[in-house]
Amino acid sequence: MEFFYSLFTVLLHLVTIVTAADTSAWKSRSIYFTLTDRVARSSSDTGGGSCSDLGNYCGGTFKGLESKLDYIKGLGFDAIWMTPVVTNSAGGYHGYWAQDLYGINSNYGTTDDLKSLVNTAHSKGIYVMVDVVANHMGFAAISDNRPSPLDQSSSYHTACDINYSDQNSIQECRIANLPDVYTEKSEIRTLYQDWIRYLVQEYQFDGVRIDTVKHVEKEFWPPFVSASGVYCIGEVFDGSPTYLAGYASTMPGLLNYAIYYPMNRFYQQQGSAQDMVDMHNQISSLFPDPTALGTFLDNHDNVRWLNQKNDVSLLKNALAYVVLSRGIPILYYGTEQGYSGGADPANREDLWRSGFNNQSDLYQAISRLSSARKSAGGLAGDDQVHLYVTSNAYAWSRAGGNLVVLTTNTGAGTSGSYCFNAQKNNGQWTNVFGSGTYTSDGSGNLCVSVTNGEPVVLVASTGSTTPTSTSSPTRTTATATTLATSACPTAVSVTFSHKITTAYGDSVKIAGNTEQLGNWDTAKAPALSASQYTASNPIWTITLSLPAGQSIQYKFIKVSSSGAVTWESDPNRSYTVPSCQASSTVSSENR
Repeated sequence: MEFFYSLFTVLLHLVTIVTAADTSAWKSRSIYFTLTDRVARSSSDTGGGSCSDLGNYCGGTFKGLESKLDYIKGLGFDAIWMTPVVTNSAGGYHGYWAQDLYGINSNYGTTDDLKSLVNTAHSKGIYVMVDVVANHMGFAAISDNRPSPLDQSSSYHTACDINYSDQNSIQECRIANLPDVYTEKSEIRTLYQDWIRYLVQEYQFDGVRIDTVKHVEKEFWPPFVSASGVYCIGEVFDGSPTYLAGYASTMPGLLNYAIYYPMNRFYQQQGSAQDMVDMHNQISSLFPDPTALGTFLDNHDNVRWLNQKNDVSLLKNALAYVVLSRGIPILYYGTEQGYSGGADPANREDLWRSGFNNQSDLYQAISRLSSARKSAGGLAGDDQVHLYVTSNAYAWSRAGGNLVVLTTNTGAGTSGSYCFNAQKNNGQWTNVFGSGTYTSDGSGNLCVSVTNGEPVVLVASTGSTTPTSTSSPTRTTATATTLATSACPTAVSVTFSHKITTAYGDSVKIAGNTEQLGNWDTAKAPALSASQYTASNPIWTITLSLPAGQSIQYKFIKVSSSGAVTWESDPNRSYTVPSCQASSTVSSENR
């Protein structure tokens, strides 16, 4: 009887772990990404010195990382993603050159050290995510790999160089000449499923980050993820939203490389806010759950943000987007200390050279952003509302307007006033990133001030949301203003992009319930352009000026060369024009 009670207790404990670490639980978490070898050298590491060879082991340990959990928690982050922990071949300081899947990298410490790290993290309310690789093994002799049959050459694809225009080549050829595992074999799939189940349960990990996902056939992943029993987030290193979305059915989360590129272009003064907003909207239409995607600025595979744009004010705006926009925020260690390393391994600096300074400007800035996320309820939902989009500014709200964020890409030394509609009448907020309080008027209009190019982060004040004065939006007068006061446009340029295959001589129109759309009269309905039409991508487009905030219903129609009209099938399409942005794009396919 005692045996069965003990067994029941163990099983209940395992179920609790899984339940506590499912996708829903991760959505309100913030992840601090660490290279175990680069955080801290021991439990008593107080900083000092620096690693002289970033391309090799620097001395970081599990015990060192455990000693810095409070440092991480002080940033407001409540989850860590740690690089792979398994035994690696020589030189695998980063963990991605596995040699023995069931062994633990002794350079980091012992199995007991790893268990102590996870247990201590859990005691502090911190989730632990482990990084894993199934695509390849390390540079050891094949015969030295474990477990069997990974010690047999038949468990690997024939060596070849990757042709990135051929998906089969991507999946079967070698990355950096690393032996590519023959994951199509059933015995190999079973091996990895058994291993990931063991790894998660033995060390009580709360989540799994999966490396090089696109280099393994998609069919491999669902059973692997299921065997893990926890939230998994995968790396598909590609900025195409359609390509990335092709993996959305294989696992709960993916690193959001689709938003990574337009986001960084905007905040590094190389792109537009509209492109970022359009990508956000495209992700909404392509992914079953955008809130499970991970948002990040940089990582161990990309040069650090400040290496690309050395402007801390711009970085703070980008960080505001990462922490407070839709998705799960991921912060690469060292960002809070202003690290600016270039390409690998220069972007893998040791953290101890910073002295673990929790009073640095960026550490405190990130802490304030994290606090705003928690004050707004954790921001787990798909509730981001675009409030204001211009050439150099983007504002959004979340949590029903209880959080309002204005970011700009004007950079350090710039100041200005920005006015837009917060879509919350008579709202009251506190600027938790700067200072002061703000109030919207009875129509929701709000004016905020930007100082030194830094973001404005407004969290709803407690108590009544009715201001003492409602005659006009309250704002603080900006000093050294370099930007004109901005206001919401009365009309928005909306581009409709419609995919429909047509024959020579056909035309496509858009008809709807407004004057601009012909009031359902096919003769008055505006015609789309075929200037972007190709056989492989039959796109028709039109850009219309529509009143801001207007709700419309519409359909596309095809008109043959003989004049015959064919309406697309029911129901009517519906769209609400943004209330405070200059332009928008609506993409669709014929039905």
